[in-house]
Amino acid sequence: MVQSWDSGIVHHLREVDALMKESIQSRSPELTEICEHILGAGGKRMRPGICILSYLAAGGDDPKDIIRVASSFELIHSATLIHDDINDQSELRRGSIAAHKLYSVPKAIIAGDFLFVQGFRLGGSQDEAVVQSIAGASAAMAESEFIQSDYEHRPKADEEVYRAIIEGKTARPIEAGARVGAYLAGADPEWIDALGDYAMQLGMAFQIADDILEGEEERTGKRSGIDIVEGKPTLPIIYAMEDPQHGPRIQEIFQNRDASDADVREALELIKKTNSLERCRNRAQELIDKGKGRLFELPSSEHRDSLAILADYVLARER
Repeated sequence: MVQSWDSGIVHHLREVDALMKESIQSRSPELTEICEHILGAGGKRMRPGICILSYLAAGGDDPKDIIRVASSFELIHSATLIHDDINDQSELRRGSIAAHKLYSVPKAIIAGDFLFVQGFRLGGSQDEAVVQSIAGASAAMAESEFIQSDYEHRPKADEEVYRAIIEGKTARPIEAGARVGAYLAGADPEWIDALGDYAMQLGMAFQIADDILEGEEERTGKRSGIDIVEGKPTLPIIYAMEDPQHGPRIQEIFQNRDASDADVREALELIKKTNSLERCRNRAQELIDKGKGRLFELPSSEHRDSLAILADYVLARER
């Protein structure tokens, strides 16, 4: 009986941590220190976990190569966190001081670039299909940032726009990890597609759950109301702006690039008075249910069960 989503792969995740630590060793002690600061900021290692579990659920039995690829995805993800924090001028990352605040923006940018390179170094040791998958996911992350910037402080953003943003910045990299895991296991295309779609749905639900938590600084380690301050069109904000009673005022605050702290607090309270958060939870649950449904296309196994448990965890962490 699986106790938690990662109980069957704890030793593999430790190998991922060890390989990442080895990969970020630099001739510059400070560069190594910055990278260690990022990797040590916490996180459940969900992305490498999905990669490894997909490999095992698809019948893989020699995890050596998948450990390298899983580490690659996590290093690249860590690089994006550094650059995102700089773009967003974030003070904190998972409750710790953001790298650019602790070490300076130029040094943080270099550290992010270094993590990208080291991530591709690990993933690039595989065949071309794996490299193309990693590159495609990385490109999607960059493209989604431009889509998001086009809609900052614009109340006309709708759920379709939001989906395009979160597919690129969150779901595509998770999907790529699952697909690569199944591919390296030698799975048939049907299993690769099933695991890829599972991961896509889970990735989108994960981002929705993360956006629901946006107003809870003590749980997220991010400044409360930061998405309103930065004008990011998240699903809770989009749904709340549709509310006939409170929507107009929320729109007004969302459009204001100079909104005061009092305005932001007001917007957060108004969002709670709409049905936005309930709608978001329901939408995330729909995605989770759809993703878990694809898992039944694979044979029953401990690792398939772990993927299902992980899907439930993604939404439960918001409650």
